[in-house]
Amino acid sequence: MNDNKHARLSPSSAHRWMECPGSVTLESEFPQDKTSEFAEYGTAGHMLGEMCLMQDLPAKHFKGKILNKSIEFPDGFEVDDEMVDAVQMYADYCNNIQGTLAFIENKVDFSEWVPEGFGTSDYIKINTQAETNSIINVVDLKMGKGVKVHAKNNPQGMLYALGVISEEQFWDDDIVNIVIVQPRLDHISEWEISVADLLIWAEQEVRVKASAAWEGKMEFNPGEKQCRFCKASATCTALANQCLESVQELFSDISTGGDLKQIHSLSNSDVGALLGRVGEITNWVKSLKAFAFEQLEQGNPIEGYKLVLGRSGNRKWTDENSVETVMKRNGFNKKQIYNQTMVTPAVAEKMLKAKNISTTQISHLWNQPEGKLTITDSADPKEEVIPLSNVFGVIGNNER
Repeated sequence: MNDNKHARLSPSSAHRWMECPGSVTLESEFPQDKTSEFAEYGTAGHMLGEMCLMQDLPAKHFKGKILNKSIEFPDGFEVDDEMVDAVQMYADYCNNIQGTLAFIENKVDFSEWVPEGFGTSDYIKINTQAETNSIINVVDLKMGKGVKVHAKNNPQGMLYALGVISEEQFWDDDIVNIVIVQPRLDHISEWEISVADLLIWAEQEVRVKASAAWEGKMEFNPGEKQCRFCKASATCTALANQCLESVQELFSDISTGGDLKQIHSLSNSDVGALLGRVGEITNWVKSLKAFAFEQLEQGNPIEGYKLVLGRSGNRKWTDENSVETVMKRNGFNKKQIYNQTMVTPAVAEKMLKAKNISTTQISHLWNQPEGKLTITDSADPKEEVIPLSNVFGVIGNNER
């Protein structure tokens, strides 16, 4: 579930305070985060996961139940087909882990390394009867479908593991298995680290950086990952300076001799250097605009800017029955007035599943276009796609 809302150095924000200790002080000047529909939906999903694991029941058993009612969302969130499918993937993973000790939504304490450090882990299962070493499985459910989260060097999961290690006796060569289950992206990520290496990280990295953040040291290290959800990103001068300077640096040593056309055009190496910084700059621009909008909305002036109404939305009928009456009166029949389309494959699958009917009857009746080509950095584990033009070019060169 949402971990430890009251922890100043929380596991869920460790990627930020460990990389940029000064962000903790800057963020303290901002009001508490406003909740969002996405966050509350995620909390509802975690609640469902807890019920499934605690009661050993499938997610569909709770279909239609309303979870996580709050002041902001008084209607709560219905356990629909999407939530059922997502949480079942998580529950299946947890239930298939070999182990003797399981902890569901369990509070862990890692204050030995982080001042007042604690958190609530989604699922922990310890296998002390493995063939060689004990295995500590730390599973984190992510209900979001925006940013894909990976297990490797994931500080949130590693801090949860430290909480387990601080309470139980383990050997240096025992294994910690960090797992991220992100079902709405059909994504499961696993990564192993030994207890010895985890403790080295705790001493050399966590203790030092947590101390700097807790003591309010103004040490800043802007970066795309740590700044993405930082409340202070819009007003952080370190981030602003880095974003503005990063583009200028690229052109500081441009040659003034040679082909003038080349001098005034970006080379592929220039483009590659810029692309590496686009994410950080884009996120900064978005946060800057969002902060300015919020200030203007609250009546605080931003010199040179104002709020105006944007383009009107698409028109929608307020009374379809009356519209139908008018159109029929003017000579149009019902077939002309209404457009009918078949349900999508996804909806058809859900309809069949709701009646416990196999979807294999329709699985061969659709096709799915390949994803569009998109650009990413070379560290992305996805296989590179070589454009046909490049392939044919190579063949042509070989033939010559």
